[in-house]
Amino acid sequence: MANQRWSADKNIQFINEYQRKECLWDPNHPQYKLRDVRDAAYKSIMETMDMQNVKEVVGKIRSLRNTYNNELLKAKKSRTTGMGTNKLYITKIPWLSHLDFLKNIDSYKIKTENVAPNTQATSTESESQYFTVPSRNKRKIKGPLPKAVDVLEKATQHFSNTNDEFDLFGQTIAEQLRQLPLEIALETEEMLLSTVRKQRIKLAKKQTSS
Repeated sequence: MANQRWSADKNIQFINEYQRKECLWDPNHPQYKLRDVRDAAYKSIMETMDMQNVKEVVGKIRSLRNTYNNELLKAKKSRTTGMGTNKLYITKIPWLSHLDFLKNIDSYKIKTENVAPNTQATSTESESQYFTVPSRNKRKIKGPLPKAVDVLEKATQHFSNTNDEFDLFGQTIAEQLRQLPLEIALETEEMLLSTVRKQRIKLAKKQTSS
């Protein structure tokens, strides 16, 4: 199941199962912080959807929510950049509207209204336990990671007037880095920067030879 591409109907079925388990996504639910209840909810989805394990369920939820947030951000950006109505971004993902129940979450409303880069932080905080992130890491981390994220955000803000897909990419990367353990985040940052440097060197050599 993990290696197969899901159809729209399969995604909608999964989302419906997820919506029924309010303890997994509604911070105001009385059982939202009860580990045993949440585990049972994940296992129920796993069995209904014939998935391999709970980790796969959590990964699918994270993937769907990331996509949902990014699509909303694209639509928001297209409305605030002075584009004509014929250029407004309209998603082509058929199952996206089925996740609109997330808009009823107060913390989610605040984050999307401010178009903050870390919209996913609240939604994935309780799910991160299945990715071996220690609970103490929920506190604000001081050190290289926030600096790296700040650099990405400043770079995005510097070129904000272009309002193209690279702005969205920078915000998405900053969002994803915040969700990783510090060591892995720094390794990922180095990999990204290394790839960019290699491409610049490759381009410079090509220009020199020509």
